[in-house]
Amino acid sequence: MKHNLRALGALASIAVAATTFMSQAQAGPVELSLSLSPATDVAVGGAVVVDIFVSGLTQAVGGYAFDLTYDSSRMSYTLLSLLADPDTKMGDGLNPAFDASLGNAGAAVNFNVLSGFFLPADEATLAGLQGAGFRLGRVEFMALNNAGFAAFGLSGFSLSNYDGMASIQVDGATGGQLCVGTAPCVNRVPEPTSALLVAAALGGLALTRRKAKVAV
Repeated sequence: MKHNLRALGALASIAVAATTFMSQAQAGPVELSLSLSPATDVAVGGAVVVDIFVSGLTQAVGGYAFDLTYDSSRMSYTLLSLLADPDTKMGDGLNPAFDASLGNAGAAVNFNVLSGFFLPADEATLAGLQGAGFRLGRVEFMALNNAGFAAFGLSGFSLSNYDGMASIQVDGATGGQLCVGTAPCVNRVPEPTSALLVAAALGGLALTRRKAKVAV
């Protein structure tokens, strides 16, 4: 009987180890990406919604920062159209802590988001909210009267872990583009954004927990 129990225990250990190995082997790279709506063409004066996603997560995200770059000669937006953590995956929908700055006209939109002052009871709760990926932000643009390709990209991106004390490696980011107006646009494949992380942005996430600015 004892021999059988030992055998069952050994089999259970092997099964757990195999499951852990498979989950680690199947875990893909952590990547940021854009989703454009409409996806390919927009009329002058039309709206373009840009959603920013992270995928491939194996742990909870406690903060993130990135810049959304865009073609200011063909696109414009307002602060009112900007949403950080629109699906409330950072664990504190009532008290989000984020900065979203416009900079100079035509400059990149900067997201600097923390999970708030009141974290979930444990890391597993936050990981359960986020899963393997979630939507980091949304910005709505208006197409200007300047026909041609309008490109969007991501730069200066970094992620921090649950308590903001360590970084999560980001393996890459992919931008996108669409055609504005009726002028012919040559099809192109969007180029991946540079995968260099900005240490200063991560340092701000890891060391700073400041009060949220009230979004207008």
